[in-house]
Amino acid sequence: MSDFSDQRAELANRIGTLAELVSPDILQPADLFFDLAGEDIGRRLMLTNGPDGTTYCLRPDFTLPIAAQYLAGDAVGLSKNFGYLGPVFRQRDYGPFEFDQAGLEFLAPKDSDKTFSEVMHFAIEASALYGETAPRLHLGAVDLFETLLAKIDLPDVWRPRVRDRFGHDAAMGRLLDRLAVPEQFDGANDLPSDDAELTQKVAAEMDAAGLSPYSGRQAEEIVARYREKQMLAQAAVSPKTVRILREFLSIAGPASEQAFRVAGLAKKVGIDLDEPLEKLMTRLTELKATAPQIAVEFDAGFSPRLDYYTGHVFELTANKTGEVLASGGQYDRLLERMGASGRISAVGCAIWLDRLELGAKR
Repeated sequence: MSDFSDQRAELANRIGTLAELVSPDILQPADLFFDLAGEDIGRRLMLTNGPDGTTYCLRPDFTLPIAAQYLAGDAVGLSKNFGYLGPVFRQRDYGPFEFDQAGLEFLAPKDSDKTFSEVMHFAIEASALYGETAPRLHLGAVDLFETLLAKIDLPDVWRPRVRDRFGHDAAMGRLLDRLAVPEQFDGANDLPSDDAELTQKVAAEMDAAGLSPYSGRQAEEIVARYREKQMLAQAAVSPKTVRILREFLSIAGPASEQAFRVAGLAKKVGIDLDEPLEKLMTRLTELKATAPQIAVEFDAGFSPRLDYYTGHVFELTANKTGEVLASGGQYDRLLERMGASGRISAVGCAIWLDRLELGAKR
């Protein structure tokens, strides 16, 4: 928008002092986003097909293309800072499908905690350029939840299922309800215990009933689902564990108070959360000193709906409307998921310029 050319020029200048400005191709392989970007972005992709049948999409964000570009280069494992300011394309419930975002992606930083602070303060300063001088900061700590999950009394079969729902409040609530009142599983006693034998039996019964193995679920899928339900039914979760998870995930509000609530819960149930709690307290102390105008809220259940986030995460929201203006965090699992030979730390943020500019016009 030409009305905000000065702000955009200043923002681009600030990005350029921190990172190398890059602009990945607007047309991107869609599989990259279907595999890694989660349902929220996946269902909003704007798709097209290439001459060879490959499915492409218009670039819906910058993080994944920048990470792919980094992995395709010759500096994998070396610290690289990238920045961007340009259009992204997503189907939305309201507003244009093409809109501009700015942001930073710091890959393999030498100090992730320091880099997180730098990225978060960049987002705060970017918001101030548009007159949003005192946004609210919504802070989460993925590492705190994952430490709790690793130490709580919970059958291993349930751990990944609980982790997968972290950040999905409704889905997590349904899962905890299920754990509190386990489903009854009436398995037949006369079924073979060997998977190969059971698969043969299911396939024979499907054939006898005239069911084509290509018209629906195959025998192997049916057996796998049966075994999964059998295994989950046998892995009972104690009521105490469900109560601890519910209490932890309910902790939300003014950040300093909530950190003490987490510490109190940890002490009450005998779980050592000292390391991630100390990291959180250090973060809050730093924010109070460097951004006293920012109202900071901590939410123990807050996380982007992407399981590659690993440390602290944040959202900046407008004081008047509550709209998300910027979001970011530490995502140390992403590059490994994309093919890196080992874990590579990463920190980044995205800034919604259309929302900042609309807010500045009000």
